[in-house]
Amino acid sequence: MKIIPILLLLLLAGGCAKSLQPDNYADRIATTILDVNTFLVSYPGSTTGETDRIVDLTLLKSADTALAYGFNYFIIVKTREPVASDKASDSVADQVDSYLRDNDYAATVAGGVTYLHATPGVTNTIVCFTEKPQGFSYIALILKATLRGKYNMNQLSG
Repeated sequence: MKIIPILLLLLLAGGCAKSLQPDNYADRIATTILDVNTFLVSYPGSTTGETDRIVDLTLLKSADTALAYGFNYFIIVKTREPVASDKASDSVADQVDSYLRDNDYAATVAGGVTYLHATPGVTNTIVCFTEKPQGFSYIALILKATLRGKYNMNQLSG
């Protein structure tokens, strides 16, 4: 009988979990090291109704990751959960996707390796570079500053 109150308490505590917000993104979006310059950056929660913000914050965590490991640039080479939206959006992901299509950036070349681009999503595999590769790449510091400004996050650290 003592187990029922404990289960109820756990259910109530789980129901109060805070959704992904700009002030908790760094803790809620996971980074997994896949190789010396390759990382999986993913948000494991629900994306219902908040997809644009979650994609933006996943991009922000990608920029944080690149900078934390000494890289200045990164590209997204794989997206496990691409974003599909019927509405007009101002998300950074949509802007980048349009830019890539409009400017014929199908691939980036670095060190003799050609990387195909993927549309930003909530789970991205990123490849990072210290020097700017040939073709499109995110500039980690500029992306970080842009997204922190968009979400009124006043400091560049953390």
